[in-house]
Amino acid sequence: MAEVDIGAQLARYRHVKTLPDGRRLLLRPLVKEDKQGLVALFARASKQELEYFRDDAGDAAVVESWVDNLDLNRVFPLIAVVDDQIVGDATLHFRERYHRHLAWVRIFLDRAYRRQGIGTLMLRCLTDIARRAGLHQLYAEVVTTQPQVVKAFEDLGFQHEVTLRDYFITNSRETLDMAILV
Repeated sequence: MAEVDIGAQLARYRHVKTLPDGRRLLLRPLVKEDKQGLVALFARASKQELEYFRDDAGDAAVVESWVDNLDLNRVFPLIAVVDDQIVGDATLHFRERYHRHLAWVRIFLDRAYRRQGIGTLMLRCLTDIARRAGLHQLYAEVVTTQPQVVKAFEDLGFQHEVTLRDYFITNSRETLDMAILV
């Protein structure tokens, strides 16, 4: 079976929505020219928000490396843009070999743009993108101290498959349980 270039198929993805205040929201793939905008998005985040990332998203060099090493066949970053400012970033992390039918989902929204349906829209779009890419399952890891995030995934059809006890450790060394939603 020939390998499909997922990145090339998805590079032109676009979704536009008018926000309640009349401004336009554009969802599109991240491109190299978005480097400083993505750094700025995470620079606006609190230390507590950044603690939930696998990588140090508060370090500009780390975020820049994500953009410098952009490969839409490995990670598909969908950004939310309002008034030429990146206000959200949601990613599909494609897997390989016996996990090639799966992708891990991560999402982050600027505080000022939460509770407006943008995160839900981004997750719906990622689900559509996953279908286009031929994926069978998406999964998310959410600490159980964020029940509103767990509920948001469940409202989109994700099921809480398992809770991993003490799977996550905070900077203050407190362990938290991690919900795996599929």
